[in-house]
Amino acid sequence: MKHVLGLVLAATLGGGAVAAVVEARAQSASERAACKPDVFRLCAAGQIAAAALGDRSGIYACFRAHRRDLSPACDRVLKNHGY
Repeated sequence: MKHVLGLVLAATLGGGAVAAVVEARAQSASERAACKPDVFRLCAAGQIAAAALGDRSGIYACFRAHRRDLSPACDRVLKNHGY
């Protein structure tokens, strides 16, 4: 899950060098797009801001706490990655 969320966050937060490293891990743009709205819809601003600074634990906790609230597309992405 950390891998998937890291990719989603890099795409969401536009973190230049971070995004380049993340892209090397081969998540598709469609997978990032599937979860990006859920990050903003379900997670607190503080969790998103902390993730921009490299602390993604809040986003992981957010997705775990809101697993039933995730969009079907994001849920499929997480399941496809074993989460």
